[in-house]
Amino acid sequence: MGRKRTKLNLTHQDRAEIAHRRKIAGDRRQQERLNFLILASTGDRTLDELARAADRSRSTIQNWMDKFRKGGLCELLRRESAPGMKSPLTREGVKSKLVQGLKCQRWTTAQQIVDWLEHEHGIHLARKSVYYWIRKYGAPGK
Repeated sequence: MGRKRTKLNLTHQDRAEIAHRRKIAGDRRQQERLNFLILASTGDRTLDELARAADRSRSTIQNWMDKFRKGGLCELLRRESAPGMKSPLTREGVKSKLVQGLKCQRWTTAQQIVDWLEHEHGIHLARKSVYYWIRKYGAPGK
């Protein structure tokens, strides 16, 4: 038995508003979510297929669907924090030291990086953020 297809039921008015917002959206984040709504409204794909098409995790897609069902388009596009917040890693070459350490495998766990940032640079960074940097710079291993 195949997986259940996922479908968001959109009214004609919803579709018109989504199409209009897609045309004027300057924010990549909004464009991505609006495109997701169009894909999800067809009912042709499973949650996993939607996640692959959006290049997001299944849980992210489920969160987007929950937000849309809960509060509509406004809830889906709402930001928790302002865009463009600068990373604390941009201070005084911290990022270059991090990249260099990742390439030479200075650390074996993300927690070691968190501790290094805290002790050496006074930067409080969540492990989740450290995993982002590890993936971004292609460090070998975990």
